[in-house]
Amino acid sequence: MNQGNVTTSEDQRRRFRSIEFDTCGVCLTEVMISLTAGAIVFAAALHALNVAQAHVSKQQNDLRHQQDLRMGLEVFEQEIRLAVPDSIISATPDEFRFHANISGHRTVTTGALMPGQLVIAVQDGSGWSEGKTVIICGQQDCEAHRLSHSGQRYQLTVTEPVALSFPAGASVEVSNRVGYYTKRDETGTVKLMRMVDGGANTLIGNLEDVHFSYWDEHGHVTGQPSLVKRVVLKIDSNHHPHRMMREVSLRS
Repeated sequence: MNQGNVTTSEDQRRRFRSIEFDTCGVCLTEVMISLTAGAIVFAAALHALNVAQAHVSKQQNDLRHQQDLRMGLEVFEQEIRLAVPDSIISATPDEFRFHANISGHRTVTTGALMPGQLVIAVQDGSGWSEGKTVIICGQQDCEAHRLSHSGQRYQLTVTEPVALSFPAGASVEVSNRVGYYTKRDETGTVKLMRMVDGGANTLIGNLEDVHFSYWDEHGHVTGQPSLVKRVVLKIDSNHHPHRMMREVSLRS
């Protein structure tokens, strides 16, 4: 082989290596650019997903809060309608307390009651819980007693002897101590609390403010329990809807 051919072969190999190097360099650069672009797209998609999840989470929280508001206000309205002016214990901007038969337990005596009796014969006393207050009423007088035992099918037993005489057919019903009041925690969040016979629970939580107001039969604001004819509850919330109001008329 002559020298010219050797030189030509060497030149060709150099050109091939140069082309191979250039081709590999271009491919690596493209890969790096593609990876960078992919990372940017992935980051944008992840951010969009986080924003969407946050939006969905907020909607779910708002929906749960609306359900809590609706259910809580339904309970509030139903129980406030059972109150009468004479049954009100306290009526302030922060609380409303009263007596009412929220359980609907009512019956009548099936025999005459004489002073000193502890056992009251009734039409049906089943389901009446121990410790509940019961009111016995005749044509002229009423008497309050506490149940010493859970009610039975045909009798109720009280802790203290009956003091008055009552005829057969006298009414007997449960009288619950009911209260609605506000409670603010350490973060400033307000809760609307519900209490029945000493047991309290949160009726509606995560609120900004709760306010009670009371109105008489002439449409004037009053703070005197015996004059209250309507109870108005105003709620400011951190969720949608941000403000709600309920106006409930008491029994005549």
